[in-house]
Amino acid sequence: MAGVTEDNREIAKKIASNFCGTPAVRKYWDEKKIFSVDLIECKDRPCEGVTSYSTIGLSDHPLIHKNVEFPVHLELTGASESSNNIFPHALTTAAFYIINEKWFCCPGAMLKNAIKLYEKSLEMQHLLFTTPFLWDDLRATKYPTKTVTWLLAVPISEDERQYARSNGTDALENLFEKEQIDIYDLSRKSLL
Repeated sequence: MAGVTEDNREIAKKIASNFCGTPAVRKYWDEKKIFSVDLIECKDRPCEGVTSYSTIGLSDHPLIHKNVEFPVHLELTGASESSNNIFPHALTTAAFYIINEKWFCCPGAMLKNAIKLYEKSLEMQHLLFTTPFLWDDLRATKYPTKTVTWLLAVPISEDERQYARSNGTDALENLFEKEQIDIYDLSRKSLL
């Protein structure tokens, strides 16, 4: 990770410590090859057959809310079956949407078509962002140049997205918890 800031080194250490695995880092570029983010991944974490992911470097870019820089910067995290290669692309697509489109991502935000861009046949098409309940220690942390927090990306279907829009994302998350959905499975059937 040559050219990486000290803050981002500390962020990478925090992520690796939370994932409890041997990390690998890959660089992803936006379509115009202007901006990049690194994606740390740990295989078989938090369980066998699942890979955990987190951006590193998204927090170098400000979060903009109502044309004002938000005081906390953001990294995105998530986990998916290791056998698919769609989720890391969807996660970095969300990162580039935040960077390039100044999209304000917060708990309860939903990014439409983040998965559908890469695979149209899946019922899971969008990403819902929530607190990173898989990793309790990925919460707001102050570094010398920025304060960083994490959001967990959870794949959702169009019907689930519509339900969240009508009833609130808390209601959808409660339904997920009640039904014990497999958030790692991009091929799961929609609950609704």
